[in-house]
Amino acid sequence: MTPKGNTGLNRTDALSCIPEKSLHVEELPKESGALVLSHGVAYRPLFLKVRRLMGRTGATTFTRKVELDLLGAQVWRLIDGERDVFAIIRQFAGIHGLDIKEAEVSVTLFLRSLGKKGLIGMRGR
Repeated sequence: MTPKGNTGLNRTDALSCIPEKSLHVEELPKESGALVLSHGVAYRPLFLKVRRLMGRTGATTFTRKVELDLLGAQVWRLIDGERDVFAIIRQFAGIHGLDIKEAEVSVTLFLRSLGKKGLIGMRGR
């Protein structure tokens, strides 16, 4: 059994995965260069029961919005369904003049966060 959060992939395999944006995410650009991502999320069963008890029936989903700053928006735009994680890291490091290891930590934590929110999925090669 693997510990929670451990996918069983080694570092090399994880960096060769290809992030893919969820088809249900709407991108709303801001003038500042930031980006707002909007997507539908299903209510958890407990919240549905509470909503019914309050007399609110019908909707089983709600819209969640996530605002990305300039750096997050840049990484988001690099996700094209073709680049693997390592290619995104290299490109991000090049844009910002960062060491690869430094960029790897930032980008992988950001991608993990997007995955937990259901905004992206990962596909193996």
